[in-house]
Amino acid sequence: MSIQKYPHEIFEKVCELEDRDERITYLKKHAYKQVKTILQLCYNDKIILDLPKGKPPFDTVQEGREPAPIANVLRHIGMLVKGSKISQIKKEKIWIGMLEQLPEEDALILCAAKDGTITNLKNKKYRKITKSLVEAAFPEIL
Repeated sequence: MSIQKYPHEIFEKVCELEDRDERITYLKKHAYKQVKTILQLCYNDKIILDLPKGKPPFDTVQEGREPAPIANVLRHIGMLVKGSKISQIKKEKIWIGMLEQLPEEDALILCAAKDGTITNLKNKKYRKITKSLVEAAFPEIL
């Protein structure tokens, strides 16, 4: 069994590839459910989290501690959408708690995805993770 890569590792590899078809093939092969969820959060206009724009203040995973598996972290994302009955304060606390369980790079990606700005993150480090690329790889999620 292979070890699952963190989302930022998959996105970094995609951005290293020069050929668009290679990027699509790599995404199809390596993007598991939670990576697709992040891409969907960024580019599916029907999904809107009821959270303020930008990155909230949060602490990164403490040194010596392993980040939580992304599947465990993202299982709460549905509670944060507009229209859920959870109070705004509780949504923001859940969000910060989610971010604090992830590696810092993945937390930043998740914040950018929430705002639809993955391509602008970290001096455009992920500029090749575009809506058209995601649409070509996974039309069913958009």
